[in-house]
Amino acid sequence: MDIPLELSFHNVEPSDALKDAVRGHVNKLEQFHDHIIGCRVVIEMPHKSQKASGNPPDVHIVVRVPGKEIVVSRELSHNGHKKAATDAYAVLDDAFSVAQKQLKDYRRISHGDVKHKSSRG
Repeated sequence: MDIPLELSFHNVEPSDALKDAVRGHVNKLEQFHDHIIGCRVVIEMPHKSQKASGNPPDVHIVVRVPGKEIVVSRELSHNGHKKAATDAYAVLDDAFSVAQKQLKDYRRISHGDVKHKSSRG
């Protein structure tokens, strides 16, 4: 990456384990695109309350590559997800999985590897 990882925590106590998990996911993303300019990850608890310990945090990821900014947000705690992940690591896994898919799709499109449907009449 050209720009070092930007990692922020809001209303969430940062832990070395959580930071390492984010770094691991970012390193994995670099396998799917040959030039990631930068990545910003924000982990936040939207409403700090007595019940916050049972709610999963929101995760926001912005991956910058030449010609595109891939943005993924996982805001499970207030989207009505009854069976949503309740653990920060599970939310991270989900968000980075989506980012990885979008990055793969963008790479295929930018390299011209997308198959177009032919119209037969």
